[in-house]
Amino acid sequence: MEQVLLNELIKNTAEVYKNTSELGASYNEAMKNALEKFKAQGIPTKKNEDWIYTNISKNLAPRFFARHSEIVQDIPAQVIDRRGMIIFNNGVFNRHQSVLPEGIVIDQQVASTDFFDSFDTLNFSVSLSPLFIKIIKNTILDFPVTIVHLVDDAGVNKIISPRITVNAEEFTKVSIVEIFTSTKNSIFQYTTNSSVNFNLKDRAFVEHVKIQIEAAASTHIGLTKAVVAGHAQFKSMTIDLGVFTSRHNIDVSVNGEGGEAHVNGLYALKKSEHADIFSVIHHNAAHTNSDQLFKGILAGESRGAFTGKIQIAKDAQQVNSNQLNKNLMLSKKAHIDTRPQLLVAADDVKCAHGATIGQLSPDEEFYLESRGIQKDKAKRMLCHGFAMDVLFKIENPKIQKLAIKLLDESFEKTALSEMTL
Repeated sequence: MEQVLLNELIKNTAEVYKNTSELGASYNEAMKNALEKFKAQGIPTKKNEDWIYTNISKNLAPRFFARHSEIVQDIPAQVIDRRGMIIFNNGVFNRHQSVLPEGIVIDQQVASTDFFDSFDTLNFSVSLSPLFIKIIKNTILDFPVTIVHLVDDAGVNKIISPRITVNAEEFTKVSIVEIFTSTKNSIFQYTTNSSVNFNLKDRAFVEHVKIQIEAAASTHIGLTKAVVAGHAQFKSMTIDLGVFTSRHNIDVSVNGEGGEAHVNGLYALKKSEHADIFSVIHHNAAHTNSDQLFKGILAGESRGAFTGKIQIAKDAQQVNSNQLNKNLMLSKKAHIDTRPQLLVAADDVKCAHGATIGQLSPDEEFYLESRGIQKDKAKRMLCHGFAMDVLFKIENPKIQKLAIKLLDESFEKTALSEMTL
């Protein structure tokens, strides 16, 4: 099945390459080289150790979005502050609608040669409108930048391929929220294959919050990749509120002394939704710090998977790293696979990892019900409380407020029957 789909995808790239003249000859050549690499790598299967919990091929759309989208006149409702907004329509950067704040500029286009996996390779090889931006040295924004990926009718039954590269220069501080959604979440079916890459120079601070609220029948594959220099800090938050199938790859390399990575996330699933989180933090320098906290709330017949790796290089002494995955099971039919891993080559480090799986406390439910709170509301309140310590890790208050609002709306869609063990 994977080979048939692979052949179909390769065949359908011909339409994409009719629309890449604006990218330049050398960039086009790099795209075609990446396509050959994807052809050799193929689509990952469950025989691949990194994909043992997710059969992704059965859910992929067979064609790519291969033309520029019509300009959407209405500003997406998810935009927090119109002084900083970046809009993608069906994976294509909308220059007319986007507003870059002072201190953030379009950067020089650079072709990629180092890819995380075959889907990152595929993304580069077919992305019609890659966006390269630079956060200029000493830029500090007191409002968040919103990136909205909006899919409309033209993207249905296609693979949407947005690609963003962010270069944060020295002494910058910016919070970015990236939101994936569609104009008709209740009926659309499509595949998103996204890639966002961060390069943080010395003493830069970037907070990146990714919120996935796409169409219920869609498939989402996303990569968040960051390279962190000395005394820089990268804060990542991935929030998945449920689609048919999702896979979130997070890959952070801390390459300079004093560098920090804080990689957190929340997945709240219902019905038969599936979410796979694959997070890796590489400590390549001494005196670096990281932490990971991922929480899952699973109802109905949903399935979650979490793989968290901490890799510490041989010469990376005095590293401090912690990792924890906690899961709340609301149904006997829900399922979670969790794999926290430590791969340590240095001998002077402080590392800890762990995973927990549990249910709602009957005593806490009884306490709330005894105060006149209805059973379904009591369960939702307890779920809300379970999730809050993750969402409170979002530093920007406006992004945090939006995340809590979207989570509460998701809980309201979860039927009481799905929350009963």
